Amino acid sequence: MKNVKYIIMSALFILAPALKAEMKLSPFETDGCTMFIDGPPGQPELWRHCCVEHDLRYWFGGSVEDMDKTDLRLKECVQKDAGVTWATLVYNGVRAGHHSPIKNKTQWGWAWIPKREKAPLTSIETAFVLASLKNINEPSVNMEEFLKFYFPTISN
Repeated sequence: MKNVKYIIMSALFILAPALKAEMKLSPFETDGCTMFIDGPPGQPELWRHCCVEHDLRYWFGGSVEDMDKTDLRLKECVQKDAGVTWATLVYNGVRAGHHSPIKNKTQWGWAWIPKREKAPLTSIETAFVLASLKNINEPSVNMEEFLKFYFPTISN
C-alpha cells in the first residue's frame, strides 16, 4: 500500500509543474496572529507558530469543513501552549472574523488566482498545493506534521 501512495505522490508532483500555467497561488505570507497578539505579556510569541500554521492552511483553503478543522487545530495548538482561556479567545476571535464586515486579505483560500469558492480541493488542485508547499520554507511550521494532518491519505 505504501508503494501505491508513493506512486500517487510522484505522479502528483510530476503533473504539478504542467498545471502551473493554469493555476496560480500568490506567495505565502504571514503576520502571525492577525489582529491579535502572538502570545501573552512576558512570552510575546508563545503561540505564534500556531497562527503561522493556521495562516498556511488558510493560504490555499478548501471546503468549509476544512476551514472548521483548521480553526479547531489552531485552538488545540494554543491550548497546548497557553491553556484553555487563551485558546478560547483566539478561536472565538477567528470564528467571529468569518462574519466580520472588516475583511483582511488573508481570508480562507486567499492565495488562489483567480479566487476560488469554499469547496473541497480537486485532485489537481491538491497536487498543485502539495508541489507549492515544497517551496515554502517556514521554520515555525513542522511541514511533516502539517502534511500528515491535512493530507493524511497522501503523506502516510
